[in-house]
Amino acid sequence: MRSIVDVHFPGLKKELLSAAMKTFYEVRGLPGLKKKPSTSELLDWLKLLVAEDIPLEALQSKDDKIAVPPLVGALLKNEQDVTLFEKLVFMQRHNR
Repeated sequence: MRSIVDVHFPGLKKELLSAAMKTFYEVRGLPGLKKKPSTSELLDWLKLLVAEDIPLEALQSKDDKIAVPPLVGALLKNEQDVTLFEKLVFMQRHNR
């Protein structure tokens, strides 16, 4: 996956890519999604993160809990999946 991203974003900072990939795979691994994010969604999301100059800190969770990442709609194209994701994050926060 990194080699594909490198082709599209050759100058992307390694720290940003690592944080984005971690978030991407966390979202992708969530149960119940109708459409798991694919390479295309990852590239779209990275393009937005770079264009909006989203800081690395916005992608990193301070306590290892899944947080709602910035511009998550680019990863989750289905509104039901966005709603499900937000519910899962909410439930995880209140169960710890």
